[in-house]
Amino acid sequence: MNLTGTIPPQLGNLSFLVSLNLSHNNFHDHLPRELGQLNRLELIDLSSNFLSGEIPSCFGRLDKVLHLILANNNLTGVIPPSIANMSNLENLDLRNNLVHGNIPYEMSKLMKLRTLRLAKSQLSGSIPAAIYNISALRMISLPYNNLSGSLPKKICHHLLNLEALYLYENEFSGQIPTSIGECKNLRQLMLDTNRFNGRIPTRIGNLTALTDLYLFANDLEGEIPWEIGKLEKWEYLHVEYMRLDGSIPASIFNLSSLKAIVLGDNNLSGELPYISSVPNLEEIFLWGNHLSGNIPDSISNITKLKILELQRNSFSGLIPNALGNLHFLERLTLRSNHLTTKTSSNGWSFLDSLTKCRYLIHLDLSLNPLGGVLPPSISNLSISLLQFEATACKIRGNIPMEIGSLNNALALDLSVNELSGSIPTTIGRLKNIQLLDFSGNKLQGSIPHQLCGLKGLYKLSLATNELDGPLPVGLGDLIALRKLNFSSNKLHSSIPLSFWRLKDILEVDLSSNYFSGSLSLDIGNLKVIIHLDLSRNFLSSDIPSTFGSLHYLQVLLLSHNRLQGPIPESLGDMMSLAKLDLSNNNLSGVIPKSLERLLYLNSFDVSFNRLEGEIPKGGCFVNFTA
Repeated sequence: MNLTGTIPPQLGNLSFLVSLNLSHNNFHDHLPRELGQLNRLELIDLSSNFLSGEIPSCFGRLDKVLHLILANNNLTGVIPPSIANMSNLENLDLRNNLVHGNIPYEMSKLMKLRTLRLAKSQLSGSIPAAIYNISALRMISLPYNNLSGSLPKKICHHLLNLEALYLYENEFSGQIPTSIGECKNLRQLMLDTNRFNGRIPTRIGNLTALTDLYLFANDLEGEIPWEIGKLEKWEYLHVEYMRLDGSIPASIFNLSSLKAIVLGDNNLSGELPYISSVPNLEEIFLWGNHLSGNIPDSISNITKLKILELQRNSFSGLIPNALGNLHFLERLTLRSNHLTTKTSSNGWSFLDSLTKCRYLIHLDLSLNPLGGVLPPSISNLSISLLQFEATACKIRGNIPMEIGSLNNALALDLSVNELSGSIPTTIGRLKNIQLLDFSGNKLQGSIPHQLCGLKGLYKLSLATNELDGPLPVGLGDLIALRKLNFSSNKLHSSIPLSFWRLKDILEVDLSSNYFSGSLSLDIGNLKVIIHLDLSRNFLSSDIPSTFGSLHYLQVLLLSHNRLQGPIPESLGDMMSLAKLDLSNNNLSGVIPKSLERLLYLNSFDVSFNRLEGEIPKGGCFVNFTA
């Protein structure tokens, strides 16, 4: 209704009022105490406003209220113990406020309470043990607080009707009680991001109604109990970021209701079990373990799989062609394993099979010793493909011309391989590309001018290759470019004036090339640059005074060139500068005293020049030694 202002205290005169619902408005200020006079009220819903102040203790007089909903406000103070006098209360919802302190022990008197929601507040201390005696409770939701302590050993002795227990994002510790298996109606158990230790109780397998189990980011260890394979209604398993070990129980892959398996960042080992039929499974996250052996062909039985993340394990053998049968696959990450390809000419046949995955948007094969050459069939990968990463895969041969057919790609990373030949001109067809990284290869020839048509390019790295020729004049038209690295090549000639039109660029590295000529005054156009490395070239003439306008520059490396003349006084205006290296040039004159103003400068090198006079003694120079 979009009502504004304060809640009028005159509402307290409506003595026959049974229901008060002012939720989802813009009321502010305190709750009027006069509401405590409405002794016929059964519903109070003032949620989703901007109410502040404390919850009036006089609400405790409203013993007919069934639902007290004050969620999503700015209420402060503590939860008044007098709430315990609302003897008919079934639903208490105070979530997303600023209330603090302990949960009052007196609340354990609310024996008709079915739903307790106190999430996203600033509550601390432990949960009063008597709360667990309220047999009517269906939901306990206390996440995003600072609650601590342990769970009682007989947590489910009275909570036989409990359907949801949300305690995540707190400071709970101790072991998960084995008696949790007695909560036979429990559907959602979310204890993640706490400090629980010990093992996952085997009796969790008795929770036959369970659909969601979230235990991640605790200190749990030991094996995943095979008994969880009995949970036929189970949909979501999240037990990542812990110290679980042993193998993955085969029984998990027989659960027909399962939709997501997340076991990342544990110490799990062994091979993946045979996968028979998990018709609803859509996501598998097994990253950061010690899993080994082949990726089984039976993985193709997961017909609805959308995400498969196996990175940072020890899988070996060939990438199975069976992955191509996962027709709904959107994300495949195999980074950092020991996977290989066949030594024959069709060694990358798995890539041919992946062309059947028409929804594939992310493919990461990096840090595997795949070897071989990229096949022309790369052009047949999904038209939906946004990211293709194959860094450090020992790929040989040329970059195929067909790579230009990935015209929806946003990121293409083939860095640190053994690629040779020239950069194909078809790269200019990648009109949506934002990240292009071919660094660390053996590429030759000139930089194709077609690159200059990639207007969305954010990061471009061709470093550590054998490229030669001049910089394309059109590079200055890449207005979206923020990071450029052409270091360690054989590029030559002068840096074109148009290059300095990249006024929004943040990082430039042209070091270890054969660039010559003078530095343009237009270098002062790079107003937001933070890193500039032009070292190890053949640049000559004076250092432009316009460097002084680069107020955000943190690193300036001009060493091993043929620069001459004085160090400009204006360098003292580069107030963010932390590292300055002008060594191994032909600079003359004195070190400007203006450099004392560079408060963040912690690395300074002007050795092997023809400088004279004293080293400045003030400012940052106090901490330097000659």
